[in-house]
Amino acid sequence: MLGLLRSWRLRGNPVTVLCYHTIGPDIGGPDAWTVLRAADFRAHLSALQQTHDIVGLDQAIADGPGNRGKPRAVLTFDDGEAGNHRHLLPILTERQIPVTIFVATGQIETGQPYWFDQIMGALTASAAIDLTDHGFGRWNIPPNPGPSRWAAVSALLEALKRVAPDRRSTIVADILSQHPLPAGRPPLGPMTRAELAEIAAIPGVTIGAHSHCHNLLDQIPVDEAEASMARSRSLLQGWTGQEVAHFAWPNGNHTPALRQRARRLGFRSASALDMRLWRASADPYALPRLGIGRYDDVTRLRLRLLET
Repeated sequence: MLGLLRSWRLRGNPVTVLCYHTIGPDIGGPDAWTVLRAADFRAHLSALQQTHDIVGLDQAIADGPGNRGKPRAVLTFDDGEAGNHRHLLPILTERQIPVTIFVATGQIETGQPYWFDQIMGALTASAAIDLTDHGFGRWNIPPNPGPSRWAAVSALLEALKRVAPDRRSTIVADILSQHPLPAGRPPLGPMTRAELAEIAAIPGVTIGAHSHCHNLLDQIPVDEAEASMARSRSLLQGWTGQEVAHFAWPNGNHTPALRQRARRLGFRSASALDMRLWRASADPYALPRLGIGRYDDVTRLRLRLLET
């Protein structure tokens, strides 16, 4: 039965593009969906290499879906979080696999984490959050790590994503006043420029743009969004010496107008988050990816690949 399901899923020889965010230690680390344990990522690689050829994004685009032969998988990482340097870099050096890292440049330029990483880094234990002054009521974050706790944090993040950036900044500041980040380098935050340059120099690593502001680009004026996309690419090219030819939409949000701007800027692709496989009909400026996170161990990954 599983063999038949897998054959049906792979009809037309699609490309499987996985979207990770960052890698963390096997023990401890932030209990956030975006932080996959290093041991789980290693297990993912071993499982994928049994069934897929792991290829770079450029090769996948050149070959396209429908290419005959072994199924192909592309590995991508969004945001440019410091765990990519601490924990992903050693694995890439050891395993020599191609990956694309989409980097949001604003946080690297300033050294300050984006709002969502600040909240995930601050809410590391049981927390009661009072946002009644903002019309957001009260939120209770349970103490025990795991999917149930993450569901509560995720609900808060999703609610804040729907708020205009200026108002969201005020609400985030209030949350952090109630639950300050720990002293020192935050639990979740950006790579430094030197760390980014180091990982970019590894053979097989492609650096892509992920905007400068990391706003949901369909929530801001399209000209502002285009400027953020262009600035991200320009900074990354200067910092890494790489051509930056690919883009990923923050949170996966895009519109026809934004896709047109990505094409006009000269990007060769733009990746979304549609939780499906990349088939021949896909728009190259809305390439579908499967989001993979902390609670997807290798067994869950195999099931996820059969669900799409």
